[in-house]
Amino acid sequence: MRLFSLCASLLLCLLIGACQSTSPGSQQRSEKSLGISASVAKQRASRVSQVSYQLHLDLTQARRFKGEAQIQFQLADTQQALSLDLEQALISQLVINGQKLYPNYDGHTLVIPASLLQGGANLIKVDFSSPYSHEDQGLIEFIDPKDGLRYLYSHFLPSSAQTLAPQFDQPDLRASYRLSVLAPSDWKVASAPKVMSRQPISQSSLWQFMQSEPVSPHNFSLLAGPYHTWQSEAEGIALQLFARQSQAESIDAETWLSQTQQALNYYQQRLGSKYPFGHYTQAIVPHLPSEFRASQAQTSFDERSLPQGTPRREILRALAEQWLGNLVTLKWWDQLWLNQSLAYLVADDGEAQLFGQTQADEQQSFIRSPEQVEQQIANSLELFSQDPLPSQNKAIAQLNQLKFMLGDTSFYQGIGNYLEHFALQNADLNDFISSLEQVAKQPLSQWSQAAFKRAGVTRLEAAFSCAGDRISRFDLKQHNGDLASTQRIKLGLFTLGRHGLHKNLVSEVDYQGASTEVKRLKGVRCPDLVFSNYQNKAYVRVKLDKASLETALLHLGSLEEADLRRMLWQSLWESVLAGELPLPSFIGSTLVNLPAETDPQVLISAQDQLKQAKALLEQMSPNQQHYSRQALNAIAQMSLRLTISNKADPALQSLWFDNYLHFAVSHQAKSHLAALLDERESLPGITLTPERRWQIITHLNRYDYPGSERLLLKEKQKDNSPEGQAAALGALVARPSAKEKRQWFERIQAHSKESDPQLLAKLTQVMRHLYPSEQKALSQASAEQRLAELAEVDKRNSQAFMQSYTANLLPRSCSYASLLRLQALLDKPEGYSPTTLRGINRTIAAEQECIRVQEAMQPNL
Repeated sequence: MRLFSLCASLLLCLLIGACQSTSPGSQQRSEKSLGISASVAKQRASRVSQVSYQLHLDLTQARRFKGEAQIQFQLADTQQALSLDLEQALISQLVINGQKLYPNYDGHTLVIPASLLQGGANLIKVDFSSPYSHEDQGLIEFIDPKDGLRYLYSHFLPSSAQTLAPQFDQPDLRASYRLSVLAPSDWKVASAPKVMSRQPISQSSLWQFMQSEPVSPHNFSLLAGPYHTWQSEAEGIALQLFARQSQAESIDAETWLSQTQQALNYYQQRLGSKYPFGHYTQAIVPHLPSEFRASQAQTSFDERSLPQGTPRREILRALAEQWLGNLVTLKWWDQLWLNQSLAYLVADDGEAQLFGQTQADEQQSFIRSPEQVEQQIANSLELFSQDPLPSQNKAIAQLNQLKFMLGDTSFYQGIGNYLEHFALQNADLNDFISSLEQVAKQPLSQWSQAAFKRAGVTRLEAAFSCAGDRISRFDLKQHNGDLASTQRIKLGLFTLGRHGLHKNLVSEVDYQGASTEVKRLKGVRCPDLVFSNYQNKAYVRVKLDKASLETALLHLGSLEEADLRRMLWQSLWESVLAGELPLPSFIGSTLVNLPAETDPQVLISAQDQLKQAKALLEQMSPNQQHYSRQALNAIAQMSLRLTISNKADPALQSLWFDNYLHFAVSHQAKSHLAALLDERESLPGITLTPERRWQIITHLNRYDYPGSERLLLKEKQKDNSPEGQAAALGALVARPSAKEKRQWFERIQAHSKESDPQLLAKLTQVMRHLYPSEQKALSQASAEQRLAELAEVDKRNSQAFMQSYTANLLPRSCSYASLLRLQALLDKPEGYSPTTLRGINRTIAAEQECIRVQEAMQPNL
């Protein structure tokens, strides 16, 4: 018995000693796992409520910080264990309802046994230490290379608040936070709650914060460092702006804070709701995965993404999210689009009201996405597994249509109801639509289901006939639309005169079903062009009738309204991709209309479509090779001519030169670029910046211009910057060298999650340049291997890697054989991650588009 007691005592001592410094043990997975599954979140939310956190953080040391956390919550039952999220921490002590315990911790999840939980109130205490992040999630540490100063800032979206402290890291478990921070004495500290006191302690300061309003973990925030700060006030709300010391002189803080004041005052009036938090802090930080991140009472802006001058639009959008993303927060990640899109729409309205104009709507710059807005997200890791812009643009446009149908007053009253009813709570699309229905007094749920949860894009076509010079009948035909709900658009009718196209009539029209007769247009002058989505009030693809198509192809450039010109270019391009308009007709129209274009945004949009046309022609090779050579040369010559003639307008000249660079595929054009690079020739007004020099070098290497490899090596020695070295790698990989490509291809295929993160960034750059559209033969050499090994590559790699892989390396050749190879991948969809499946489906859709475009060209060439 004495021996047994001695062994038991020894075992207990070992357990207690181990509890004093517990690192992630043998259960730790090799890959960081910041994801939270929807099923776990739902189950946990059904049991846990009334959560509060008391956190003390010691930030005085580099590399790691220490923390003490007290988590209080109510528990509905004790039938099973409960998990806390905590990423890559060292736990020194764990106390559950007064009892010390050796942590059951795998480096990601801290499991609390059911036997130590109690129905009702629970208290968990955790002492821990954690590393700072040097990526774009978590509590990020940045050492300024200019002066060596250390800065901290947080980015917890979607589920990396668990890197700060143990938490229930899901959006629908809001909690109040009581925070204290020990930091070096020369640091400033800011967070979601307001500062209560600052007390000197030796070489440090202890910052105490008031208790926060209930906040979702991903919307909590922390800033700490020797930041330069500016302060202001708006209607009793304290405003702060933080920036690194080395950046302070370049920031127009007065304008920044003034525009913030204007925006805050505007939103309080427009939304009928006071700013929900007692202070607002904005910080300019080194790098984020997006332009900005709006947390509760604080926004961080990515300094790399900021435009020159004060970022007016970003300030407006970020502040709008304080109401529409922090006062009311999503329930789960499949609703993030609603918060952000609502905020962006409200911000764009605010920009028009406050400053009299807005930048061009992004949704007009993109082909309208057939994907549904609301996507099922089984795990928070899937949130950014795809490009968010297409669905976000679609959501903004659909909300704009809803505003147009209800009218501004009702729409904003509905938002006010929504904010009042769900303040400091979590809500979803149904809650928002219900708030609008209460004001509008009309059912909207069926409309919202079709607008946000249905795949596909409605095609809208005007069909009319004329007797003499007057309309005898006018119908709106709807294809692939929601036939049951009423939609509203603006019809624009235009007449061709001596000096171009002139607006004859604009009419608001409600339509429903497959065909709607517009009786009020009977007897109106017969138009030369009809555009059935004037001012972009609906998210529809416009199919031009035959007469309007012919008019647009010849006279598009004579329209006075820049936005309408851009939308017409988009409609023409969508008709090309649908196989309805031959690609040569589109290219011919650009050669006729673009030389007179004076609006940079219209030019950017049309030139982007020309670049897509070039890629399609190169993928068709050797089919259409003769036409392709002629068309690309014609575009290059037009671009060079307009580069020279627009020297009085730097913005237009720069756009035309960059277009020339892209289309300079003839030997003569490439020789001209090489001469510009060597300064043997020049173009007045054009400066070859380092970025432009690398673009020329990459282009010359991609098309194997004689001596291009020597130019690459010479420039690489000259430009030793990180950007220069990355560009040199892209240029090298783009060369049509089978040996070079094979070496890089094998490194890509062998990559895994455990590889060096810096290698991932390098391979992402490689994948973008490995198989350009004109290097079909080199691409086909490894095509079968890429398809055969796709499932294994998918299993070994992260979603970020697979997003790049599927976008760049799934083989295409604009043929039915290629299409069948890709479609065969879907025979076993369970073998692929959601990211890879989306990539496969997008590639199949792109291949189908290319085939349609190619077949539509056959009778014309």
